[in-house]
Amino acid sequence: MKKAWMGAMTLVFLLACFSGARAADKDCLVMGLIPTEDPKAMIEQIQPLKAHLEKELGQCIKVFTASDYTGVIEAMRAKKLDFAWFGPFSYVLAHERSGAEAFAVGVMAKGDSTYRSILVATPETAQKLGISTPLEGEEGMKAIAQKVNNHKKELTLSFTDPASTSGHNVPRYFMIKAGLDPEQVFKKVGYSGTHDAAELMIKNKTVDLAADNDMTYPGMVEKGKISPRENVIIWKSTPIPGSPVAYRQDLPDKTKDGLKKAIVTVPAEANKVKGFGNITKWRLVSDGDYAMIKDIKKVIDGLKK
Repeated sequence: MKKAWMGAMTLVFLLACFSGARAADKDCLVMGLIPTEDPKAMIEQIQPLKAHLEKELGQCIKVFTASDYTGVIEAMRAKKLDFAWFGPFSYVLAHERSGAEAFAVGVMAKGDSTYRSILVATPETAQKLGISTPLEGEEGMKAIAQKVNNHKKELTLSFTDPASTSGHNVPRYFMIKAGLDPEQVFKKVGYSGTHDAAELMIKNKTVDLAADNDMTYPGMVEKGKISPRENVIIWKSTPIPGSPVAYRQDLPDKTKDGLKKAIVTVPAEANKVKGFGNITKWRLVSDGDYAMIKDIKKVIDGLKK
């Protein structure tokens, strides 16, 4: 009942926020951003990409983000967003609930479109678990499960957002595969809201372990906000499909084709949203590219039955 009430209130709030804006800017498209980092910073960083798309489309674009991932998904379901930059898991949710259709993904400087989920620990926790080099994949998580079980109800864990791919669903999926039930093993399990907040919680030793990704982490190290000595990576997932930009399936074909043509011409210097990685260019994708994430969602959904 509480969850349903919160969802209804979120939708009412979004409708109120957008009704005036869309009435005043009928010719503008509205782009959503999931809050992987500080929302204000993300909106500032998206401006060069936004300006390029506006120039190519010959149409103005408004940018919206919410306090959580669900707010962006609900805004699209209410048809208050035309397209949005999701994480892989939030995209799958938006595809199911809001008719989202992936059409583009960023290509990193290293030449691929994938990234990894990571678990980060305080130095004291890494030492307690006896991990000095990051463990990887399913076997790595099995080793962590055994080590954490030796310290049952001693450690605290923070995910980011329930709809986050790297900050929740991928690490939880690997925990399930490893036979690790976070709520039963950890002293406390919570959510930080954003990836940068999770890293700061580790730095400040508010929690013992936190989930993040290998895009946010190096960016924060580069800015001097954290250091590998304070925030120790103890686990890395296998590669995850990149975060897609998706439009509503019911948009006019002309608009969808225009977005596809415009985004693949975005210059490298316009890609400044570091929460989505060091993107140099864009390539087109489709819903089928996210089959792996849909399989992970099935496993996660199975926990709720």
